[in-house]
Amino acid sequence: MTPPEYTIDVADEQDQLTCDLQRLHEVVQAVLLDEQIASAEVSVALVDDPTIHELNRSHLDHDYATDVLSYLLSDVPVEGEGDRHIEGEVVVSTETAARQAVVFGWDPESELTLYVVHGLLHLCGYDDQTAEDRSRMRARERDVLKKWGITPHYEDEPVAQCGQAGN
Repeated sequence: MTPPEYTIDVADEQDQLTCDLQRLHEVVQAVLLDEQIASAEVSVALVDDPTIHELNRSHLDHDYATDVLSYLLSDVPVEGEGDRHIEGEVVVSTETAARQAVVFGWDPESELTLYVVHGLLHLCGYDDQTAEDRSRMRARERDVLKKWGITPHYEDEPVAQCGQAGN
């Protein structure tokens, strides 16, 4: 079996939050490996709220800032059954991550990592439009983030059920 080939670019285009770009690169690679993606070209852009607001408005006609946007540019089969090559972009608001981390009482880097994983799972084919899809995606997020010592929380779940990173 051919080892996976990934091209991963993490661009820090903001000044709201100091981010460990190498760690985010490793998280992206781990998700792609876990999802058995044969090859990928993925870019992750860390931006501020005004930037993600404009992208959300121009691409989705939503006039507000959001946490993460995913753009799947290509998803094609490659040699071998079940093998896939994906190309995509994940845009994450560090400003939103910092703000939401305060709400949930954990560190902004963990919130940011949750957003990156969420966006990547969208690129890998997960959806969260129905309750069943959302439950499947959250279970996958929890599984991935557990490897990084992170227990995610969600706005529609009581905070008491959520753990904090590093504990």
